[in-house]
Amino acid sequence: MSAYLTVLLFFSFLEFAKSNSSECIPREEFEKFKTDVLTRIESLSLEKYEQTKQIEDQKTAILHLGSLLEKYGDTSLTSSHMQESTTNLTEKVPIEPTNSTKDSSIPLPLRTETPLKRLLPTGIRVPEDVIAFYAYLTTSEINPRAHHIVVYDHVVTNSGNGYSKHTGAFVAPRAGFYVFSWTTFADPHSYFPMELTLNSVRAGIVFVQGDTTYNGVTGVAVIQLQQNDVVMIRSEPGYTPNGNIYSDHNLKTSFSGWCISC
Repeated sequence: MSAYLTVLLFFSFLEFAKSNSSECIPREEFEKFKTDVLTRIESLSLEKYEQTKQIEDQKTAILHLGSLLEKYGDTSLTSSHMQESTTNLTEKVPIEPTNSTKDSSIPLPLRTETPLKRLLPTGIRVPEDVIAFYAYLTTSEINPRAHHIVVYDHVVTNSGNGYSKHTGAFVAPRAGFYVFSWTTFADPHSYFPMELTLNSVRAGIVFVQGDTTYNGVTGVAVIQLQQNDVVMIRSEPGYTPNGNIYSDHNLKTSFSGWCISC
């Protein structure tokens, strides 16, 4: 468009000169004007060439990046993503020339009007409303009796607010399949069974025995729960425990759970 306006201005000047032959301008001035017009046309042509070349180089770089990602196993960038990115390259516009470059035949520098679109994999989904908890005992339980409910008093994670450190109970916020894990340590010469209960009914059980040193056992259970079902850990009601449930900064008696279908 700039080249078109420049040429149009040149020929308009010729017509004006013809119609005003009685007031002719000096030959030197006319020759200088003609030279300036031709120089500007050449400069604009070079700018157009450089702009086209830069866009082609950017397309080539993007396609090369896509091939590298596919080579290393990232198939999330399909050909449609690459086509969209290469067709949305930023438009380049010339910077206004300074006094030192106005009369130069060197192509004007280019600037980026808007940033290029980033190539990001699509389909990444961040989980919402996660239900998960993890808590442990900060001190040992001394001489627990049968049917002793363990209240894990230090809560590390409680997404969904299903676990209570005051009662030791987990109340299911939503129905679904849940995984529960409970780890119990015992003093030397201590032994007792520890069970996982669902609404006061046994759903899993392990037996921990200290022998001559500290020992621990972990139980794992996968259970289908309805909303508001209650899950707790307790010593087995029909068995009298011997010794202590142990927990300190190195050996933590703990209780955790998370929903795998909510």
